Amino acid sequence: MSATITIPKKVTQGEELIVVRREEYENLLQHLAEVKDALAKIQKGNEELKAGKTRVVDSLAELRE
Repeated sequence: MSATITIPKKVTQGEELIVVRREEYENLLQHLAEVKDALAKIQKGNEELKAGKTRVVDSLAELRE
């Protein structure tokens, strides 16, 4: 048996809604935070590369030189 719930358009402002389990929602929030962190680090790396603050190497051995 499934229940039907009507949410007034006043509340949703005409937008569609979806329902997910709390655990899945929390996992999505965690994933979003990780992606935002990774993108911020990539952006910082790109800025440092453009500013000449980085060194491009072909192998780890070059880092020891």
